Amino acid sequence: MRDIKVKICGLKNENDVKLCMCLGVDILGFVTEYPLPVPWNLSRDETSLLLKLIPPSYKTSIITGGSPYKVIKIARELRPSYIQLHYKETLEDTIIICDALKKLDIGVIKTIPPIREDLLDQFGTTNIETIVKELCKTNIFALLADSRVPANSSEKGSELNLEFCSKIIKLSTKPVIIAGGITADNVRNIVFKTNAKYIDIMTGVEITPEKKDPQLLSRLLSNVHSL
Repeated sequence: MRDIKVKICGLKNENDVKLCMCLGVDILGFVTEYPLPVPWNLSRDETSLLLKLIPPSYKTSIITGGSPYKVIKIARELRPSYIQLHYKETLEDTIIICDALKKLDIGVIKTIPPIREDLLDQFGTTNIETIVKELCKTNIFALLADSRVPANSSEKGSELNLEFCSKIIKLSTKPVIIAGGITADNVRNIVFKTNAKYIDIMTGVEITPEKKDPQLLSRLLSNVHSL
């Protein structure tokens, strides 16, 4: 049996938080004060109320973006297990955030975007090998290989870029989380083809952006645990 860690993001209500804990989700994710108008966005206060429902035995993640000052302030106030940088943070921003949050025992997850222009803006190069190498030199906890960007994050039916994800997994000396288009129906095939140890799901287990589907989530976890 493979030890696959499952991260469910975009949680917005008490019922879904309790559902994830009941089913054994490893990391519970909350989109908080994201700079763009995505459907899962919560205020700091809304996230704080949901985090209070979660005992310390569970891991939590806040997906946000912006200046290092803003990100560090959110992390200090909310104290999640992880902060996920999913906007336009540069390598320099990432280093500042990682070094500050290491002192608070908060891990940092940095997203590697699939679009060349975004790679160039954030890392000064489009060479994935160079980007992964530089990120792995930092105090980062994990990289996230995401086939989606904010503009299409709420769309269903898109396919995971297996080549993109597999390449990052092979190059990285840090954990790699893969995301974008993972569902209960394709999760086994994706894990087999990428050898992923961490998977991140949002729309793949949703009824709407406001609500997770208990049956889809249960089936996805069952398929993962059977690997």
